[in-house]
Amino acid sequence: MNVISFLRGDNFLLPREVKIREVFLYIIFGGLTTLVNTVSFISFDKIFTRQFMQLTIAGQPLDTKVIINTTVAWIIAVLFAFVTNRTLVFRSHGPVFKELSAFVTSRIATLIVFENGFLLLGIWILEQGIGINKDSVAVLFGSFSWTYLYNIKLLVAVFVVVGNYILSKIFVFRGTGPKKIAEDIVSINEECDKNGEK
Repeated sequence: MNVISFLRGDNFLLPREVKIREVFLYIIFGGLTTLVNTVSFISFDKIFTRQFMQLTIAGQPLDTKVIINTTVAWIIAVLFAFVTNRTLVFRSHGPVFKELSAFVTSRIATLIVFENGFLLLGIWILEQGIGINKDSVAVLFGSFSWTYLYNIKLLVAVFVVVGNYILSKIFVFRGTGPKKIAEDIVSINEECDKNGEK
């Protein structure tokens, strides 16, 4: 198998090779999306240093700055992920707005459950269970401080990448790539041949 053909996703790839290619590229672009998300999150965390407003749920304080930073970083990452998933990973030719709305809807689910839910749970476990403040410095790189919050953010990213792949494959880019189009053309030709024989 030619590496360039594999990366391009040429039509002669076997179904197994198409699946391997998708997973391989999804991991690459999922990693880049995670990088975009994390860099955006850290940038906003460094720019906006004060708490916006104090909210509580069930008597537990809610860090609104973390939620706002997470949401803004999520929007940037979702736009990057949609373009790369549609054009490079799944090579979809489906309706753009239909796929975009399904993509954003599935990402909203992972935003609520993983990005915010798991992140807040991780902060709660860190601070209440272990007794470490999320803003405590874990590692210092010159003048840049890497906090425990960023460690939690990276851990949550693993769950996000896996969840997003499953949702993208099942609900967004299902069977719309060039391989599916080629299969549909073969099926139409076979149907025409059968009708021609009658």
